Amino acid sequence: MNIKKPYLFTAAALLFVIICNVLLLHFEASHPDSSIKTPGESIWYMIVTLTTVGYGDYFPVTAGGRAIGYIFVFSSLGILGFLFSTISNKIYKMLEEKKLGYHGTDFNDHILFVGWGDFSRLVADEVYHSHKKLAIITNKKEDIDLIYAKYSKDQVFVLFNEFNNFENLKKVNANEAATLFISFDDDTESLLYVINFKKLYPKPEIVVSLQKLQLKETFKAAGVTYVITKNEIASKLVASYIFEPDVADMNLDLISSSRKEDDFDIQEYLVLNSNPFANKDCEFVFHELKSSHDAVLLGLSKMKDNKRVLIKNPPSGISVEPGDYLILMSNGLAKNKLRNFFSVDEGRHA
Repeated sequence: MNIKKPYLFTAAALLFVIICNVLLLHFEASHPDSSIKTPGESIWYMIVTLTTVGYGDYFPVTAGGRAIGYIFVFSSLGILGFLFSTISNKIYKMLEEKKLGYHGTDFNDHILFVGWGDFSRLVADEVYHSHKKLAIITNKKEDIDLIYAKYSKDQVFVLFNEFNNFENLKKVNANEAATLFISFDDDTESLLYVINFKKLYPKPEIVVSLQKLQLKETFKAAGVTYVITKNEIASKLVASYIFEPDVADMNLDLISSSRKEDDFDIQEYLVLNSNPFANKDCEFVFHELKSSHDAVLLGLSKMKDNKRVLIKNPPSGISVEPGDYLILMSNGLAKNKLRNFFSVDEGRHA
């Protein structure tokens, strides 16, 4: 039925035009003072009247012709209203689709957040201040304005999307993301999401926040790179505060992103082929970082058997190779210089 409506409307409009022009010619063609005597002249008069141009070169002189003219005049108001309404609706729809993220983004090597709440907001704050780009997927429209009010659109992109619609993840450039972070209230929902996402987008590493520690191995078997439970982190931090509070304070400070020059945090940087530390001994790198960059080498991440292996406090005799990640501690002032030295932003890369 809906398919037929446009055709019925078009047919009715054409019939209306034909009848009005026939009547106009009937009233005007035989009058000696009339300027409308041919079908072409009546159609021209109709067009300039309906479009509100009104050249005045043709006009009706009979009562019947003027009645038809009034119909054209009043119809022109409806046509203008329809045009303005159509244009404004198109503009509104375009702006709304852009706001909802339907035009997509060209972000690369970004962090993809799926699920938005208090916990994911806290995580996003830390990632955002590490100068990484974020693409956030939420199934609540009201989240969009709140997110954009907090973060810059140059660094954050938001997509309104139902979580089971994986086709729309192309709009957030999902397969070019460095990491996917999932934060759902239901662990089963998280597991189903991981399985479906991994089939379509195998490239990004996956980090999941769980409610139950017992499911940790299940998620790892499903392809999740890192599994975190809130209770596990909180319990370790609380225990540290009980018997070594200074260590707890330092840990809490170091796992936060430095936001001022005198803030300290832990970062990791990819070693490129062009890096001066490439193929150098860890002991040399340790001393060079401290003396030249006011940073402390804490660890080295290497690929072994297609898996990342973290070497803490790497000893002398281990070589830093291109593709390794250096884990180090520095303040915010040194961090800006380190970014230039490594020629790459901190963090993992796709």
